[in-house]
Amino acid sequence: MIQILLVFACLILFILLGFPIYMSTIITGIIFVLAMDISPTLVIIKMFGSINSFALMAIPFFIIAGNIMMKAGITDKLVNFANAIVGQMKGGLGHVNIVTSMLFGGIQGSGAADASAIGGMLIPAMEKQGYEKDYAVAVTAASSLLSPIIPPSIAMILYSFYTEMSVGKLFLSGIIPGLTIGITMMIINALLYRKRGYKFELQKFNFKNLLVTFLDSFGALIMPLIIVLGIVFGVVTPTESGVLAIIYGLFYGFIVSRSLKLDMVPKILLESAITTSVVLMTISAAGIISNVFVRMNLQGEIVNFSVNVIGNPYIATFFLILIMMILGCFLDPTILIAMFATSILSVGTSLGFDPVHYGIIMIIVMQIGAITPPVGTFLFISCGIAGLPIEKSVKPLVPFILCVLVIVTIMIFVPGMATWIPSLIG
Repeated sequence: MIQILLVFACLILFILLGFPIYMSTIITGIIFVLAMDISPTLVIIKMFGSINSFALMAIPFFIIAGNIMMKAGITDKLVNFANAIVGQMKGGLGHVNIVTSMLFGGIQGSGAADASAIGGMLIPAMEKQGYEKDYAVAVTAASSLLSPIIPPSIAMILYSFYTEMSVGKLFLSGIIPGLTIGITMMIINALLYRKRGYKFELQKFNFKNLLVTFLDSFGALIMPLIIVLGIVFGVVTPTESGVLAIIYGLFYGFIVSRSLKLDMVPKILLESAITTSVVLMTISAAGIISNVFVRMNLQGEIVNFSVNVIGNPYIATFFLILIMMILGCFLDPTILIAMFATSILSVGTSLGFDPVHYGIIMIIVMQIGAITPPVGTFLFISCGIAGLPIEKSVKPLVPFILCVLVIVTIMIFVPGMATWIPSLIG
């Protein structure tokens, strides 16, 4: 146990010193590989072995497709459509921010991209209308959590890779929880809107405007159906669906919206390559430290304590959630999935939970770490856009985090929220 605590202490130290998460993970892994007298070649083997998979090729394809759609002006269209739906409600741009994230999540599947694209548009707009910076950041960071939950989801692709579960079923299991969390966030936003005394001028509902914006964004809104249904019905693999998404994105950008120009493609590829390299380096780094923890039997201890010591399936689940939330304050969700996906599957199965049900619960919990300091990726991006110190965003974020935990708690006792839609497909 002391060794395990030393690993986390070392990892946290490097993160707090300002090293990128993947570098902190690699350095920590190398230190303990050498300290445990393991052959250094393990580092190379695990780094390359962790990403040497056909299934993981879906990640760069989805990133490219998402960047193509953003450059094609999709973010503007989604914001306009969301504004037409909820812009007239008490909560104004806060509601627009949340609904746009729900729509954007069905296209990109990345919370970081959500925070960057939508935050870049709506944080300045919210500030201009009179919202305080801390609240604009809180709404943006919290709603970015929806992108990895509403399919397609890069986090679900990763979880499927490590557990060999059906990615199609995981995608479908995220629909009801994602929509429920989004609607609950809107309720929280409406309450905080009144509590903070905001009384901004709201636009009147206009059915014609709603119809026009819907038709304008329809080409983008059907993209999730193409991706998810293609995977669910076995027409394409997740990797092939990523390629299909790119083809559709190019068609949409060049033919439908005509916002995409040929000279924009190299920049899109370069930005996608940078994003992909960070994700895959994080997965590679997680492969090293995960192996170190396997040798220290961390995963085995967690499974044993949850199943044999605690025993009660619900108490054990809350114990795991607590562990994931504490670790999530310091580790990226990608690393958490790489390190604990197989252990979570073992615990959930041993406790009698449906694997899909348990998987989506833990995927959601792992994403909470991305909006909690000191290493919350989505929060860091949102604060960077607003020019706000990260510690000033914590207080307004608390109600949104509690809202997610409430939904997760309900899901534990109501498995149908995750399993009903997948059960319809069989």
